[in-house]
Order: sequence, then C-alpha cells, then structure tokens
Amino acid sequence: MKKIISLLIISQFFSFCLGAKPQEAQDKKEYLNIPFWEKFQDETLVSNILKGYENNLDLKIAASKIKESEKIVKMSLGEELPAVNFEGMLGRTFSSSDLERGNNNFKINSYQQTRFLLPLTVSYEIDIWGKNRLKTKSKKQSLKIIQQDEKTTCILLASLIAINYYNLIKTDKLIELENELCNLAIELNTLIENKQKHGLENTDNVLASKELILYHKKAINDLENSKEILENQLNYLFGDKLFSTVERQNFDSTKILDNIPNELNSSIILNRPDVISASENVIRANYDAKIAKKDILPSFTIMGTFGFNGYDNLSRIFGSHTGLADLWILPNFNIFDGGRKYNLMKLKKLELERAKIEYEKAVLASIQEVNDSLKTLKSKKNNFDISHESFSIQKTKAQLKNSSKNYGLASDIDTILYKQYEIYAQKKLVSDKIDCIIAAINLYKSVGGADFTLNL
Repeated sequence: MKKIISLLIISQFFSFCLGAKPQEAQDKKEYLNIPFWEKFQDETLVSNILKGYENNLDLKIAASKIKESEKIVKMSLGEELPAVNFEGMLGRTFSSSDLERGNNNFKINSYQQTRFLLPLTVSYEIDIWGKNRLKTKSKKQSLKIIQQDEKTTCILLASLIAINYYNLIKTDKLIELENELCNLAIELNTLIENKQKHGLENTDNVLASKELILYHKKAINDLENSKEILENQLNYLFGDKLFSTVERQNFDSTKILDNIPNELNSSIILNRPDVISASENVIRANYDAKIAKKDILPSFTIMGTFGFNGYDNLSRIFGSHTGLADLWILPNFNIFDGGRKYNLMKLKKLELERAKIEYEKAVLASIQEVNDSLKTLKSKKNNFDISHESFSIQKTKAQLKNSSKNYGLASDIDTILYKQYEIYAQKKLVSDKIDCIIAAINLYKSVGGADFTLNL
C-alpha cells in the first residue's frame, strides 16, 4: 500500500517536471525587426526605438502580464499532481462513565487518554479522461495569446516612435521654411511701403503684406507648439521622466524606402499578432469545449493516509505498533445538477464557434488593412514624385527670375514672390516626403512588423 502511494507521487512528480520545463527566454527585440528600420539609414532612429524598447512602461506592463500568465500555467500543472497534506493532532479524551459496546454487555471503564496523531494525507484525482491535462493546455494557449499581445505592443511602440520621430523632423524643417517665408514677407512689406511713399502702391497691398507677416508668425507659433508636443510624446514612449531633448537627424538626411512592392503575398498576414492570437484562441476554445464535455463524465479520486497514531506516550509514537495507513478510491458522478454541466458544455461549444468566426474576421480585416496601407504608400510615393518635380520647376523659375533681375528685367518684389513660390513648393515636398515615410511605417505595422520589402 505504501509502495503504491509512493509510486504515484514519484511518477506524477516526474510528469510535472517534464511538463513544466520552462521555455528558453526569447529575445523580444526580434519583434521590432531592427533590420527593417536600418533600411531608413538613420542610426538615431534605430537608437530611439531601442531606447523605447528598454524603458517603455506599456511594454513593461505587457511583460509583467506574461509572467503572471506563466505562473497561472504552473498552477494548473500543479493541480495535476497529488496533494500531500500534514494534519497533526494532539488531543485529550475524558470519559466520566463506563461505555457499553454491543449487546454482550461489553464495557469500557471510565478513563482519560492523550492521543497523538501524525498523518500524511494524499489525494489525487485520476485523470482518466485527460480533463486536467486539457485544462493545462488551455492555460498554455492563454499564455500564447498574451505573448502575442506583447508582440503587438512592441510593433506599435516602434511604429509610434518612428512616426513621431519623422513628424518632429518635418516640423523642424517647416519651422525653418516658415522663418524664411516670414523674413521674405518682412522684406516684401518694406519694399511695398517704400513704393507707397512714392505713390506707386496702394494701401490695400501694404495691409495685405503686413497680414502675410502675421500669418507666418502664427504658423511658426503653431509649429513650435506641435514640436514641443511631439517631443513630449516621444519622451513618454521612451519612459524619460526628465523629458529631455529628443535626438534626431535633419530633414535632408531622411531616406525613402526604394523597394516598394506593387502587391504583397497574402501569407504575409500570418505574421500579424492579432491573426496569430485569433488562431490560438480557437485552439484554446476547443480545449475548453472538450473540458466541459469530459466534466460530465464521472471522476475518481484516490485518497490515502500514512502516519502514526499514538496514545499517552509521545516517545513511543514512532513505534511499529503505532503505524497508520489506508487507501481508498472515491468515485463521483453528478446524477442531477439542474443541467449546469450540460449547459456549460453547450456554452463552450458556442464560444468555440464564435472563436472561429473571430479568426475569419481577423484574417479578413488584416487583408483589408494591408491592402489599404499598400495603396496609401503607393499614392504617397506618387505624390512625393509630383511634389519633387513641382519643386524643381519652381526652383528653376526662381533662379530665372533672379537672373532677369540682374539684367533689369525683374524687380526685387518679383524675385521675392518667386522665392516664396519656391519655398511653398518645398513645404509641400517636405510634407509629402515625410507622409511617404509614415505610410511605409503604417504598412510595416499592418503586416505585423514584417519587412515587406522582402516580399517582392
């Protein structure tokens, strides 16, 4: 009997150790796909993304949730093992009168007695139907889903840092261009006022030139405000409590990805965390449905006790005559429970069907998002090409107008106006270039952090 209990404990212990073997730690940096970001040829961008990875609080919360889920899995594994308890007892029995037993006038005289009970109690539910194993598998699936949530957080973090980073670079450049426009507006206003003094310009044009100065000053103020907000947002993503100045390159050093695919293989969506999570959820729901079905079947629990039961003399409690051991099996089957288990089984089947539909929805939504992001990227790239050509035209016209001025064929006002047109075209070029880069980042996000340039 003792051997049976010992073998059960030992076998289940080794089963637990094998099942609970921890997985090797995975480097979560691979979620960021640093080789993709290196294609922008901006070491500061990569450095900022890694800084966010190391310090971002949302990512730390996601990592904490994974550790919590890992503990839940280990708890479930522990429930597959026998439970061993020690419940010692020290008692004093007082009998003030004779005790009669049976019909043969058998009497036990009055007595006083001290009892020492030192048992180990073992209980183990025999997992005949594999129900407990399925519960652990279900918990492991939940862990996989939470791991995909962490991957989602990593991808969103890298994307948000990159988007804010490039918007900050764009804002820096726009502030520079607005300052040039403001200086040109001031210069233009001076020339118009001089012409007015000689009766060659009306008051409306003078007022219009002054309004233009105010317009550019307001634009500079708005851009400075946007710049500070973007820096604050990046410092939040970095987990920087000091809200330090964000390091960044200048606009002229920014690069647009060259390898933009015309179309993407539909299999690329399988890398998306939400699709993987939906797939894992179907497996989890299937386990839960099986658990609910097996829960209707009878269960069998092994109960055993091993220890010592002594009287009066504590020093002799470990003697051979005080040994205590027993073993029994307790079957359990619910004859009537008000339909609870039956309805739970139906509920889990419905949850399984819903999980399958949610998976199909995730796949369909992923295809739509990837197609939309790819279309937007190609559109933004075309806009940038058009803006680049337009800027080249305006720059050439401004140079020609400046040359005409040297031959007396154009006035200072004309050269200022054409220079303004050139800067307006340059502003559009700046916006379209950054919009193109951000569209590429959004495509990276929509394909689940994969390098879509390799999917050509």
